[in-house]
Amino acid sequence: MKKKHFAAIIAATAITPAIVLPTMTYAEQPNFSDIVPSSPYASAINLLHDKGAITGFSDNTFRPQETITRQHVLVVLERLIELPSIREGKEFTDVSEKHSYYETIQNAYKAGLIDGQPDGNFNPNTPITRGQIAKILVQAFDLQATETTSFSDVPKSHWSYPYVQALSSNNITTTSNQFLLNEPLTRGQFALFLERILALNEMEESILPIGQWAGKIDIPQSPLSVILQIDADGKAYFSVPAQGLTNYPVSSLTTNKEQLQAVVDIAGTTMTIEGKIEEDRITANFSQNGMTFPLILTPYEPPAVTYEELAVPVENGRLKVALEMPKNATAQVPVAVIIAGSGPTTKDGNTVIGENNSLKMLAEGLAQQGIASIRFDKRGVGDNMELLKDEGDLRFTNYSQDVEQIIEFVQQDPRFSSVHLIGHSEGSLVGIIAAHTATVESLTSIAGAGRPIDEILFEQLTAQLPEPLLETASTILEQLKKGETVDNVPEDLYALFRPSVQPYLISWLKYDPAAKLAELKVPTLIIQGNNDLQITKVDAERLHTAKSDAEVLYFETMNHVLKDAPADRESNLATYANPTLPLTEGLVEKIATFILK
Repeated sequence: MKKKHFAAIIAATAITPAIVLPTMTYAEQPNFSDIVPSSPYASAINLLHDKGAITGFSDNTFRPQETITRQHVLVVLERLIELPSIREGKEFTDVSEKHSYYETIQNAYKAGLIDGQPDGNFNPNTPITRGQIAKILVQAFDLQATETTSFSDVPKSHWSYPYVQALSSNNITTTSNQFLLNEPLTRGQFALFLERILALNEMEESILPIGQWAGKIDIPQSPLSVILQIDADGKAYFSVPAQGLTNYPVSSLTTNKEQLQAVVDIAGTTMTIEGKIEEDRITANFSQNGMTFPLILTPYEPPAVTYEELAVPVENGRLKVALEMPKNATAQVPVAVIIAGSGPTTKDGNTVIGENNSLKMLAEGLAQQGIASIRFDKRGVGDNMELLKDEGDLRFTNYSQDVEQIIEFVQQDPRFSSVHLIGHSEGSLVGIIAAHTATVESLTSIAGAGRPIDEILFEQLTAQLPEPLLETASTILEQLKKGETVDNVPEDLYALFRPSVQPYLISWLKYDPAAKLAELKVPTLIIQGNNDLQITKVDAERLHTAKSDAEVLYFETMNHVLKDAPADRESNLATYANPTLPLTEGLVEKIATFILK
């Protein structure tokens, strides 16, 4: 009989990470202190550094998220290629002969790369836009448009249209439906553009598909997003964002004419990607543990980072956190610490089921309301995988203590007027425990359990397990609640109750969320969606009974990932892997009003 995939939703929401990898050095010593080997810009920046085109700043940083000026674009290009003269020079009113880059700017004009402004200026210190760089790169490298791509913000009548089309035809830009014409170009984006252009000639002679490729493994009911990065030196890296696996080195990468094979060995498990290299995609199969699923990879451009990365001192190292600030903030603002749910849930709210970006949307929405926020991958997940060397060492208090350290850290930052907690799912209890020790102005519980986790788990498993297996799960939970580990775990329950996760479950089972909330004297907002498959109205009511002065809000069609969803299970779960769906209307505004009052 075919095994039922009952563990999918549980594994994504009620357990700790399934694979904990040892700390490893994935690449050579970086050329810049702020460009780690796992950075999406690392290979491009290292390539340009090796070619002598970039030097970075005096403090040995590259600062990939900062904008690049018009003059510095020309400096890098002049170091990379010859600029043949096709016309006489032109004097710009704001670039005198004493200007540091006078000759460079003159050479670029003579080569037809720039024309200057109608007022006679060149504006050398102004950040260059994506539209402007399109023209310069197409002219400098003689790129031709061979096909047409529709960008909603680049009409045919716009002067940049042919240049943007040329970049798209050559896969230099991989932006989906917008080119972001007037957005300033960042230093990291410029490096990526140049890496792809420099690889064009090599790709004409080689079938090595240099760059980043992304797609979804077509697993029935739960497609999984992956990224394959292939560098010009033949090294490759594999990432599974939803599982917190980032830039893991590919064991072997081989190509034969149009065929590609990438093999990844992780903790004794071998994964293989085999397929055909086509002009704009890699059509492949993904194989693991005797199972094979379709996988189509297409060119991938990392999304723009809108947050500031901070490092908070915690036990065993530093916790990387993402600070999302309101734009143009001139005075102190409140800051909310957003705590993700259970399992390998990322700071953006994504899980093994797929990407939904719920917590990312929440952070960005709060910023628009004038509220800063900090979100983070938990220890053992994503950016903070190295903080957990052994899954068996993890305890529930590790999470709450990390939150306490974040609170203490931001309380010392003069940019913030007050500190608030927002806990989602398991993060609700983490926030409640942290608030017993640290001082916060408010607590918001979203889809937070109101009962001990063994009751929640048993309720979820009841809807998915056959009776004999359900009885076994109940027995295991009873033993764990007594503080006793279980030696013999059935294969069908192994993902949930594997020996290495049992100490964590034991430490979690001792808490009654409602009882702990009742002990708090902190203003509290309880939020619950009526179409939540995992946490129900019963939990919200139990929390409210325990803390009667708390505010309670119910959203009629909101599900566990904070999106409007149908009540039926299959359609509801489909939203877990849909990052295009917005958050439930009014959710952000209600939270913001509560924090600001």
